[in-house]
Formats: sequence, C-alpha cells, structure tokens
Amino acid sequence: MILELIERLTEEAAKRGMDFLLIGGQAVISLGHQRMTMDLDFLVLASSKSAWEELLGRYGYRCFTEGNAFAQFEGEIGWPRVDLMLVDNATFAKLRADSIVTQGRRTPSPQHMVALKLHASRSSDRNPEKAGQDWLDIRKLIELHGLDPNEENFASLIRRYGGDEALERIRRMCQS
Repeated sequence: MILELIERLTEEAAKRGMDFLLIGGQAVISLGHQRMTMDLDFLVLASSKSAWEELLGRYGYRCFTEGNAFAQFEGEIGWPRVDLMLVDNATFAKLRADSIVTQGRRTPSPQHMVALKLHASRSSDRNPEKAGQDWLDIRKLIELHGLDPNEENFASLIRRYGGDEALERIRRMCQS
C-alpha cells in the first residue's frame, strides 16, 4: 500500500503543481538501504500545507498532530501514516537543487538525508527507538554512498545538524 500511495500522491501533486521531496525511511530505501518503514514522509513548502491537507483529505486522511514544522496525517485502517515536514522557500530550494531522482522518486542527496536524520534524531520528542533507527540509516547512507565525514563540506553539514558530538560519532563509525 505504501508504494501505491506514493504513486498516487506523486501523480496528484504533479497535476496540481505541488513540489515535494520524499524523505524518511522511504527515501533511505530509494537511496539503497532496504529496511522496514510503515509511514511516508514528505518535505514540502510550509506555504503549501493547506493544499497537501486537501489532497490527503481526498484519500481519507485527516491531520491528527501538527506544529510549526510538521503535520501528521492518518488514513483508513491499513493505510500508512503520512508525515509532512514543513519548510520555508529557501530551505526547500536548497534541498531541491541538490536532490536526486532514484527509483522514480525525488529525494534529498545522501548528504542532506544524513543532515535530516541528524536533525530528527536530536528532536526532543523523538522516541529512543526511532533515534536508534536514524543512526542506523546514517551509517548505511554513509557506507553506501562513500560519504567522508572528514571532507570539509560534509563535516560542516554534520556539525550544523548534529553538533561536534555527532561528527565524532560518525568518524568513529567510519573507522570500524
């Protein structure tokens, strides 16, 4: 059902001129790390939240939690939860410009996916199990895409979203 919903939403969003990036577990899968995930995560412009709410509503989804930077939707039993990460125009443009298309889906670059995972893992309301999965995803993305935490631009990105402690942790991971 997840792949079916991705296809439906991708097609409908394109018809409506609504741009997005696939993030979260489905993006990690698209980038080569096969793992289980039971929801869909999209990075969208905050200004398009109401359009996304209307689109998801057409498929029986309703918003059950929202904040300044996110909105979570649930649908009928058996359909995956959909989470929207809401960003400003500048952030979206930056991630979109460096995005890639893989398996027919536009995702942030592997480096930016690591940054998003670091950001998520540091969230105060993130449960420890999900934070643990974030770190597994980070490790696999780095391995699969040959990312070097000693390279200046990538190290700077890690520091920005994870701090010095994350950079050291990633460097240790890469040595083992």
